[in-house]
Amino acid sequence: MQVFLRQIDKKDVGFDWRFLVLSILSAVILSLCFPKFNVFIFAWVCLIPLIHCVLNSKSVFSVIYGFAAGFVFGLISIYWMLYFLEINTRSFSNSIILSFIVWGYFGIYFAVWAGLLNFAKKYLDNVKLILFSGAVWVILEYIRTYAMSGFPINSLAYSQSIFYPIIQIADITGFYGVSFVIMAINMLLYFYLQNKNKKYLLAAGIIIGALLLYGLTRVAQFNGEYGDRKLTVGVIQPNIEQHKKWRGSYAAAILNTLRKGANSFADKNVDIMLYPETVLPRRLEESKDVQEMVRQVSRLAKLTLIGGMSDENKKKYNSVFVLSQNGQIAGKYKKRRLVIFGEYLPFRGLLSKFLKSLSSINTTGELSKEKELEVFKFGDVTLGINICSERYYPDLSRALVLKGANILTNHTNDAWFLGMATPYQNFIINTFRAVETRKNLIVAANTGVSAIINSSGKCTEKTRVGENVSFTGNVYTNNYKSLYVAMGDIFVYMCMIFVVWCLLFCILKKYQFIIKKI
Repeated sequence: MQVFLRQIDKKDVGFDWRFLVLSILSAVILSLCFPKFNVFIFAWVCLIPLIHCVLNSKSVFSVIYGFAAGFVFGLISIYWMLYFLEINTRSFSNSIILSFIVWGYFGIYFAVWAGLLNFAKKYLDNVKLILFSGAVWVILEYIRTYAMSGFPINSLAYSQSIFYPIIQIADITGFYGVSFVIMAINMLLYFYLQNKNKKYLLAAGIIIGALLLYGLTRVAQFNGEYGDRKLTVGVIQPNIEQHKKWRGSYAAAILNTLRKGANSFADKNVDIMLYPETVLPRRLEESKDVQEMVRQVSRLAKLTLIGGMSDENKKKYNSVFVLSQNGQIAGKYKKRRLVIFGEYLPFRGLLSKFLKSLSSINTTGELSKEKELEVFKFGDVTLGINICSERYYPDLSRALVLKGANILTNHTNDAWFLGMATPYQNFIINTFRAVETRKNLIVAANTGVSAIINSSGKCTEKTRVGENVSFTGNVYTNNYKSLYVAMGDIFVYMCMIFVVWCLLFCILKKYQFIIKKI
């Protein structure tokens, strides 16, 4: 790599096909860091070619290289978007259009990062430029997490989900801190390759060493048995195919599968039993056969959590029912953050005119979102529930813990995606929610990955995609408040302040000759 970079090392060159190839190479290698490939170590070096292209091109071309890298990264890593949208639009042409928009959306973020880095290179020294690069990347990931319902899947930090020691700083900075460090290491290694100055290599080694020391200490502290009270939980992964979920002819078979999964816990003394998202084939409040099944399985655990649709005031909600041991509804969590194009259509007035097949989102129809955040307290156990894509949002898990949750659950349905990478890419995000909040997190998935994740981010139990399986395991309650829970996204805000300061400094430098004349 070093030899090739030096061969094309020209300052502020015009458009160069070799630079475009290098940028795309970065995107391809970065894609390999995520499931199903999981070559997480590549993340620490894969952006070096792109950084080289951005820092050695004219501004307009650096933006082009950044966009190309982002688009290709989106295309490869979330290739499944095409299939997902085709299911929901029932139109291949519409799904192609929307997929290109989504992949281009990734490209925009890379392009903005590239453009700002190229602008700042003339006015910031290397140390400030390294910090600036990481800070800009963090801000863009923060925006991508929340803008237009948010779509933070495959953020840079998530590539390290199985590298437990390195991600432990998330209990201070959130996952954004991990992304920042990865970008900083890429920048340091780039400057080392360019200048052969060992101080950059030494700095990279010190940073990684410090993070590993902190991480190993925290992993040892928040081991599998950390907590106040031990509970036995039972998780049911029924593996119900998506096309069967809402067809009445399959309802009896589905109920039998759900009942059979729970029966395996008959002699296990289960405290909490969990089912996945929208697993009930009919409305619980309206269907007698569903109510009877629920009464039967609820006897097998002190508390049962089961996903289904609910109606209130002519609105439809994706819900998780909390059931007592006698089958009565003790609480109901309704989803607060909805999946774009899957559970609701944004800009309906505009998009429905051009993409008419989107007018009917899916078999459940367009859903409503709950405004109130609720936790469910039972003795000394307080459950913080989230559904499916709500795992994307660290602020939501943080809010649940601030409200008293001492165990987190995630109920999801990945039956849409068959053998694709999506269930794995969705699952790894849960690891960071557990580390950020230092809470045990239970995942109940339908045709996905179900697991018990302890407060260090390690899985103590884990299933494979496509299994019809039930398992039990232990979780531990705790009332520990991490710095991230206490302070929130203060690291992101610090990055924002630093970037604004750098940009003001650069602008003043650029126009200082005008200021002097004035």
